[in-house]
Amino acid sequence: MSPSATHAFALLRPSRALGAEAANAGLLGPYTLGIEVTEPELAARCGLGVIDPQHGPAPGKGAAIEAALDWPLPPAGARLVTIRPDADAVGAMAVLALRADGAVLGDEARARIALIARWDGFAQGPWRDFAAARGPLPRPAGTEDVRLFPALYAAMAAVASSPALPLDGRVAAFRRWLATGAIPPAARAAAEASAEALARAWNEGGLAIARARGAPLAIVRGPALGGLALGYRFAPVVIAENPGAGPGAGTGDADGRGGARKVTIAQFAPGHADLAALTRALNRREPGWGGSPTIIGSPQGVGTRLPMAVIRSLTRNHLVVASLRAR
Repeated sequence: MSPSATHAFALLRPSRALGAEAANAGLLGPYTLGIEVTEPELAARCGLGVIDPQHGPAPGKGAAIEAALDWPLPPAGARLVTIRPDADAVGAMAVLALRADGAVLGDEARARIALIARWDGFAQGPWRDFAAARGPLPRPAGTEDVRLFPALYAAMAAVASSPALPLDGRVAAFRRWLATGAIPPAARAAAEASAEALARAWNEGGLAIARARGAPLAIVRGPALGGLALGYRFAPVVIAENPGAGPGAGTGDADGRGGARKVTIAQFAPGHADLAALTRALNRREPGWGGSPTIIGSPQGVGTRLPMAVIRSLTRNHLVVASLRAR
């Protein structure tokens, strides 16, 4: 199944990455529709607008894949671009491609769309119930101990982020799954391998997770994919640091790879931290931080130079008082 008969698909590079302006210049313009283009300066150059209910100027509820069901179809020849090749963004591209080719998205397809939307937003109810149901993270841990997402979502998330597939191949796989439920066997294998790697990193010390003293805050350090979400086993607010090759090293790329030191701050659900205010505080020290009400990250495409002590202190200062009292 081809990605689309009428649209092209492309990944943008973070604007601070080496060579980004030249790479992005040919992708942006009056016939470009952005999907989760989280850098405002790039979003402004998407002439057909940006589908981004979670990260836009006025973030709200919902996911891009759901919004794509009703978004005005871009004209033939339009280019669909994203800077976040995740299941939500790639899925939204697939929804638009299916609609453009006249496909009817029935109940089964809409159930698959709802699955992506739910787990992309990680809407899992109160954190206390989540933590109580899972208990402490054991060591050694098995794959079931570290698995937070259902197999279907994990497999399709692996498709969306796969550097082995060009973006139009990822969109084609999502189209096929939405229309038929068929999941690429390699995607299931990749999701299982990711869970095994996460468990191994935790068991062997490559992934360190600890709760901060006196605060509902967990600190995660290590390159293991999925470590941030695993931090929710410890606290409702998580700071995850992938040290990369050291502060400021590397350039990264549009798939989130590369050697740069990356820091992500997330909360299990709104109400544990004021991430909007925290983003402003971080940007006063280092421009480029951004995200949504539930997750923010250091500047894309380059490594953050802020010391972890500063990031941790600012995050503590923006924890919600009610959450502090309820710890």
